Amino acid sequence: MNFSDLGIKEQPDKIRYATICPHCNDSRQKHKNVPCLTVNNEEGNRWFKCNHCLWSGNLDIYEKYDKVREKSYMPKQFPEVYSQEVMAYWKRRGIDYKIALKERVYEFQFAKRPALGFPVYQNQTLVNVKFLNIRWQHGDDGTKWWQLPKSLGTKILPWGLNTIEFEKDKPRVVVHTEGEIDRLTWLTAGYKNIISEPQGAPSLESTDFKDKFAYVEDPYFKNIFKDVQKIIFSTDGDEPGKKLRNHLALLLGKERCKFINYPVGYKDINEVWAGDEKKGLKALGQEGVDECYQNLSSFPVKGIITPQDVRDELKILSEEGFKPGLGIGVPEIDRLFTLKPKHITFLTGTPSAGKSVFTRWYITELIKHNDKQNLKWGWFSPENRPVGREIAKIAEVITGQYYKKGWGNSMSDDLRDKTVRFIAKHFFIISPDRKNYETWGDKIDANRMNTMDSILYYLTYLKKTEDIFGFIIDAWNKVEHEQPKYIPETTFISQQLDRLIDFCDYNNVHGWVIVHPRKIEQQGVNYKMPSLYDIKGSSAWKEKADIGIILHRYTNKKKKKGEIPEGADDDDKYYVDQDAPTILRTEKIRFEETGVMDRIKLRMDCKKGGRFYVVDADKEKQQVADVAGKLNPHVSDEEEDDVFNGVLEDKKLPF
Repeated sequence: MNFSDLGIKEQPDKIRYATICPHCNDSRQKHKNVPCLTVNNEEGNRWFKCNHCLWSGNLDIYEKYDKVREKSYMPKQFPEVYSQEVMAYWKRRGIDYKIALKERVYEFQFAKRPALGFPVYQNQTLVNVKFLNIRWQHGDDGTKWWQLPKSLGTKILPWGLNTIEFEKDKPRVVVHTEGEIDRLTWLTAGYKNIISEPQGAPSLESTDFKDKFAYVEDPYFKNIFKDVQKIIFSTDGDEPGKKLRNHLALLLGKERCKFINYPVGYKDINEVWAGDEKKGLKALGQEGVDECYQNLSSFPVKGIITPQDVRDELKILSEEGFKPGLGIGVPEIDRLFTLKPKHITFLTGTPSAGKSVFTRWYITELIKHNDKQNLKWGWFSPENRPVGREIAKIAEVITGQYYKKGWGNSMSDDLRDKTVRFIAKHFFIISPDRKNYETWGDKIDANRMNTMDSILYYLTYLKKTEDIFGFIIDAWNKVEHEQPKYIPETTFISQQLDRLIDFCDYNNVHGWVIVHPRKIEQQGVNYKMPSLYDIKGSSAWKEKADIGIILHRYTNKKKKKGEIPEGADDDDKYYVDQDAPTILRTEKIRFEETGVMDRIKLRMDCKKGGRFYVVDADKEKQQVADVAGKLNPHVSDEEEDDVFNGVLEDKKLPF
């Protein structure tokens, strides 16, 4: 076929030129004989397009789709507006009708009802049309959406594929929507390079996608997408929509794919843009659409590992087996849990259960017991301010002596100085404030200094400069969480925990997070022991933990009968037992070599800096737990000097 066969004047000496359109010129009242038809006479890609009536085609494939044109119901000339009913439909959906006209959406009568045609083009040739019955409602006969039958030789391609055009020196990004109205919504909001899925989302029962996604292998599609750097999926937030985006991401490459999370309650981008009165959803407009576009999620990529890839690790396992992590030298506690790099521990408990005090004691004992390992920790603890007080409390728990001078069990000046130097070597406290914080290359400002981003920047720095063994976040609620309004709390917390887990794995560190339960239930006069599932926000605290620890105390005790005065109210019948034991319970142990799920009772001694001892152990074990093979707080000055000289081998500090 030649251009002259269609009445188009040929200019053989030119590759591209403008000429009179034979399709609409005779019917035009104004601007007759204006060269409004663009002709591209490039070998293998001979196309034409009228800028007035939108008549178009590609000679190289024109005859193949002549039946598609005949059955398309497409008008010979596009009007400048739609009918009143269609205009009302666009208004209800928040669509600019001028955008719809520009995208060649046309109106026609089907079974005496107004319908819309969404033409699908390959270059400038019409290869398919998708139709919409705008009056359709649930329960009506017939279908809301349909396409031209395959018997006409139609081609399945995304709508809008022919409009993709990348600007020079700018990122090549395409937004892939689930439906035609979603595509028009993005275009109305001012975005470019938008396409819509030709056959919608698959059903949840679908398993064979060979035909449904065959267009991905189409040469026309592949030629356009080979240069696309980022593909953003704006599919529905329901399960079919997720299935659609997940499968396409596999086909197109997860490394260049992102997806949009809509605000809570909103199903798609059109609801975000225009709202939905029936659902009670308000229109979020341009701001809502922009926020969706700016806050994207990545597709998780799972590694495929062969035994050859981990041969060194397998060799070590064959020789040493599954080794436990590091302990503190207290058998009863080391049996419950030990710490390894790449793992994460979550610790919870009711108020006054001693979560921070136990953490301070446990970490110091871990460092002291593993002195040859030279363990270092990054510590984000805004609850325990000022920082000087926290350092003094760490010093007390290390030595078992008071930091303040003048007491019977106070540290000497020399011991105090050596202990502080020890702390400086092993503890790096992260405590930014508005006058003293790191911007990390202008990525953090005064309003974001305690966010997860900021904390991870600090920890990354400490890993690179000090090679920290682990980090502590005390407590989770003190992190300034930046939860977007369109992400549910459970989803957001799960994502944040995944960030921490990935950080631990990538940086080969152990994470320790103290977190409060979401609710506290009464059990008689005491609080009921919580579980990891009682932590505020998400069951992910239980599911994602490598080690899950519960601390609990039953402090309220009933007085003996002789101690209760006559006419006493309920409060007078009970007293607070300051010596009530602390229950240490491991509720989650992911890897059996690191511990077991069980519980023990501990006693906290505040006079020795907040140390913990195993309850009901025999005298020898209690003595071991007392000093953990380290310093006895009641030694003489001479013995104290011997400690630092390494003479008292069973009671020395690893200074």
